Amino acid sequence: MSAGPARRSRTRWWLRRAVVEATKVPSWSLRPASREPRRVRLLALLAVRDEGALLPGYLASVGPHVDGIVALDDGSTDGSAEILEAAPQVLEVLRVPPDRAAWEDVAAHRRLVAAGVRHGADWLVSLDADERVERDFRARAERVIRRGGRLGATAFAVRIRELWDDPHHVRVDGIWGAKTQARLFAARADHAFDERPFHGQKAPLQATVLGGRVPFADLLVYHLRMIEPAARAARRARYEELDPQALAQPGVGYAYLTDERGLRRRAVPRRRGFDDRPAAERAG
Repeated sequence: MSAGPARRSRTRWWLRRAVVEATKVPSWSLRPASREPRRVRLLALLAVRDEGALLPGYLASVGPHVDGIVALDDGSTDGSAEILEAAPQVLEVLRVPPDRAAWEDVAAHRRLVAAGVRHGADWLVSLDADERVERDFRARAERVIRRGGRLGATAFAVRIRELWDDPHHVRVDGIWGAKTQARLFAARADHAFDERPFHGQKAPLQATVLGGRVPFADLLVYHLRMIEPAARAARRARYEELDPQALAQPGVGYAYLTDERGLRRRAVPRRRGFDDRPAAERAG
């Protein structure tokens, strides 16, 4: 009798390991993203409010790796909606009136997922305006989806890299080197949403596997918002005001956002960095 739980535990461990190993993508095996055959229709989901300064870089970084972008503008007054509507990569811009009572993250994500399904997506990737993807993101994502599909995986967690003090270094000590979020997932009309008001999972809840977790894939997403100390302090203050008891992040809280004890940085790898320059600058 006692061998049963141990055997099941070993089985879960091996299956989880198999999913992770199957979704790793060796860099030597990749061709440039522009020549990689695209087997799925991948759309990006983007929610913004007054992010006009970040959008050109987002479009330049994310646009080449997806088959279209579905965006939601939350009452911007800085021209964000107009920038998106003028971008050829953007399939649709959903609008929220500027006089809305409060931002509702789950409601916005519901609208974006529904629009992605309506536009014929096979897979969706949720990326914010202050995020950039690695140069070979699409080629790697295609391989992740293909390999993971053999094991029945329908969602993947990507690695979030926090740029720190400059655009060429990421923080890697402690929690910073282990940040992952479930951002890449199969499009489905019956998407079960995480109802938490913030820090919720973007992937469908029914996509989780053993232990209630989404398998990890070796895909890099770079986060720009934390580069400057002032931005880190503002982010901490915002979340401490929204969630003073840290109910959304029990045991973690928000003080870590400005805590630099044990700080270690690492250079962004040349072959796995990001490029958010306009196409004209890249050509030059």
